[in-house]
Amino acid sequence: MIKYIKSAISRLGQGQKTETIFPIYIIIIILLLIPVAFYWRYDLFFLWDDWTELDFISHNNFTTYLVMPNGEIFFPFFHLIFYALVKFVGEYHGFFVLVNCLGTGVAAFLIYLFFRNHLSSNLALFLSLLYAGSAVHSAIAWNAFYLCYILCLIFFMAALLLTDSYIRSPSYRGLWGIGLFAWLSIHSHNYTLLALLVLPIYVLVMGGVKARRKALSLAGVLALLLLVFAWEYLTFAGLKSTTFFNQGVLSTLPDYTFFTFWICGAFLSPVYFLFGGHFQIPLLAVIVGILLFGFCILVIGVMGTPLERRLGLWALLLNALPFLMVSLGRYTFTYDYAFTARYVFFTLVGAMLLAGITWTILARRLPAGNFRRRLAFGIIAVMIAGQIFTMACWQKGYLQMSRKALNSYQAAESLVNDGLVLVNPQHPLAASQVSSIRQFLRNEVWLKVKTAENWPANK
Repeated sequence: MIKYIKSAISRLGQGQKTETIFPIYIIIIILLLIPVAFYWRYDLFFLWDDWTELDFISHNNFTTYLVMPNGEIFFPFFHLIFYALVKFVGEYHGFFVLVNCLGTGVAAFLIYLFFRNHLSSNLALFLSLLYAGSAVHSAIAWNAFYLCYILCLIFFMAALLLTDSYIRSPSYRGLWGIGLFAWLSIHSHNYTLLALLVLPIYVLVMGGVKARRKALSLAGVLALLLLVFAWEYLTFAGLKSTTFFNQGVLSTLPDYTFFTFWICGAFLSPVYFLFGGHFQIPLLAVIVGILLFGFCILVIGVMGTPLERRLGLWALLLNALPFLMVSLGRYTFTYDYAFTARYVFFTLVGAMLLAGITWTILARRLPAGNFRRRLAFGIIAVMIAGQIFTMACWQKGYLQMSRKALNSYQAAESLVNDGLVLVNPQHPLAASQVSSIRQFLRNEVWLKVKTAENWPANK
């Protein structure tokens, strides 16, 4: 299998649109460095969902924690990685941020490899650079817990790239290689459970010799994988976990708010975030999202080749299917929750592919010359400016939350009674819980680094 994966990587992007403008090692270095340069900070501290995981770790043994669900999510592979990282560095949150930044760079590189099979190399590189520097990554990289989303996307993109190779060179090793990365993806986070369905659809979309037979073979492997996951979920998480956020998800039919939530999250949100990196005015985001999304669909549907239309439809499914499951659990929330950054981390991929296909079609129709170049540079400038000018909005908010969490964590040491500690404002922890977390982070780690008690209190 390892030999197959190596040969698959070497065959990636050997189509007609894969001319390389830089050596591949230069591209991967740049994509790794961009998130680190923009988002890595050593002085941040745990916030939001980080505290739930730390509470689980400090109150359970390793094997129990490994198979514990968090809400409705069952992700033992992520728990394995997160536990090892916590044991390694304890309170040093800056290390988690660095890992998340590097993981984001790896995801951007895999996105580049996939895009260059369908778009020009220049366009694929620009979109992957835009992804690596997207303003929404502050919300991802600064939460240690959100490594689960990063791992999930990395393994899914790896499975997708192997699917590309499998189309050209089918083999049993290729099938099980796809299955391995798909298994790692859904065990890092359950977001990609329904996204696995787009892999055999992708085989059909790309066509080729015996496409239906290849798609059925891949569908069989993924069906077996999903059956095993269903058994794992029911055994360790239980059916009741599916109702954690929506108590009626198994007993009531969704109403129109479900479709509103789904459309906003799967289609409007990621297209909007291509040009604006922060969700501030809900109505404006919806209007801009409708206009941009509608324009892409119109251009692809009217001017695109049959293959471009099929690929555009596949890009819609890439966003629609996984967010369908998210919407079932959270459509009872306000619709602006559909614009949450951690979902954009995934849906940007489908939106960028749609945008890339749209520009490819327009560039083919527009006459070569100054107008086309100016239009391209104008769109690029607007996209980059949208990310730069909204990056501070994310960072300011998360920096304040991080500082408040650190202050509360430090102040909790002096609490005599078992009062509430606002390390997570939405779900405050008891002082005894924070004490257990502190004891684990300081006494159960392998690498001794500067601890939070020595950090200056951030006012």
